[in-house]
Amino acid sequence: MITALETLKMRNIALTPTEKRLLISELTVDEKIYLGNLMLADELNIESDVKELDPEVDLNYNKTTYQDGLEVFISNKE
Repeated sequence: MITALETLKMRNIALTPTEKRLLISELTVDEKIYLGNLMLADELNIESDVKELDPEVDLNYNKTTYQDGLEVFISNKE
């Protein structure tokens, strides 16, 4: 059976941030120290691949917004 440490050390494995967190929580203190040393030596990277949002592409601006959970229409006319 593969241990949590062996799973975290695998290369090119697709894990969600929740799965990574659960695997790390299963480690003993000594295994966590070993894993931390591997990460500091740049031999292991278990960070999630979170891409940064591009406001030009990812955000959609329109005339509606939400205040206190209610939809509000915005008009810039005076």
